[in-house]
Amino acid sequence: MLARPSTIARILEGIETLQPTTEEVIMVLFSESSTPDIPSLIQTLNDRNITFFGGIFPGLIHGEKRETDGCILKKFKALMAPVCVSGIASSSFEGLPHHVATAHIEQGTAIILLDGLTPNIYLFLEKINDLLGEQCNFIGGGAGSITLNQQPCIFSNHGFMEDAAIVCVIDKQACLGVRHGWKQMAGPLVATQTSGNTILQLNWQNAIEVYNNIVEADCGIRLNKDNFAGIAQGYPFGIFREKEDDIVRDPLTIGENGAIVCIGEVPANTVLHVLKGDPEVLLDAARKAMSDCGEKTGFPICAEGTFVVDCITRTLFLDEQFSDEMNIIREGLVIETEEQEPFGILSLGEISSYGEGLLELFNKTIVVGALY
Repeated sequence: MLARPSTIARILEGIETLQPTTEEVIMVLFSESSTPDIPSLIQTLNDRNITFFGGIFPGLIHGEKRETDGCILKKFKALMAPVCVSGIASSSFEGLPHHVATAHIEQGTAIILLDGLTPNIYLFLEKINDLLGEQCNFIGGGAGSITLNQQPCIFSNHGFMEDAAIVCVIDKQACLGVRHGWKQMAGPLVATQTSGNTILQLNWQNAIEVYNNIVEADCGIRLNKDNFAGIAQGYPFGIFREKEDDIVRDPLTIGENGAIVCIGEVPANTVLHVLKGDPEVLLDAARKAMSDCGEKTGFPICAEGTFVVDCITRTLFLDEQFSDEMNIIREGLVIETEEQEPFGILSLGEISSYGEGLLELFNKTIVVGALY
């Protein structure tokens, strides 16, 4: 359900329409440009004993459109109530609360919403995969602001947080498609020195110098702090994976001493490529993601709902062709009701099972989860 405007009163009306039971949870998704006072919303929903979780994102997806107004409300039966994990960036981060580690969960789908600008996400996802990897499929994404200023961006009955994640296992199966369409242009390079999500050296040389030489040779423009974001969005890094597509890392800014800051961690000594995209190839990747979704069910896919997680910088690269990408998704679905329209988030990092089922953080990628 797309609720407009995203006032607390309108959200309450929407939840009353959904009529959640005590076993059900409401997922609330906001665009950062249309967000009510979140602490007041939390208090209001807690007063009504409504179980909920959600996040604030650069944008939302509803049907074939990118939405910046309103909020998305979805109701699910919860196999595991929303669990909040805070302090992910801390070196002393210990993982999930004990009661989660001992919970008995049947087959379901784990929705993960987290602060997309916090470091240490790899370790968090590793612990989630160890706990739930045999029982669950995974889908979710990074919340936060397109300004890249870290601030509270996820919430639940327990509060409004940054440097945190929420995990909720719902009573749905998911057919997943994960594709990006970016192609290797240069490399391989070795990230010989990194710190979390920051690349300090490539091939034992200053990171921005190596990257700049590659990009300038292709587009004729020398990167600096002023033009970096606009140009670098067309030249992401790819973390090499044997017999799989590279996992994309999105270069965001030039850091101190010529370092390159990315969304998502880049482990030291990782083998990288510089990638390049073409809108038509990215659109074809969306077709392949839908093909992956339909392997088990056939086409058109008759899902109860389809959760789409699409990288915000991917959508900026596609620009007006974003609606083409979403129509590719819609063409593969049976859509007879509003609830069967694709819904989702424009994210700072995409989360899903990958390859042989491993949980992974992606950038510049589209994740499609057909829920049934």
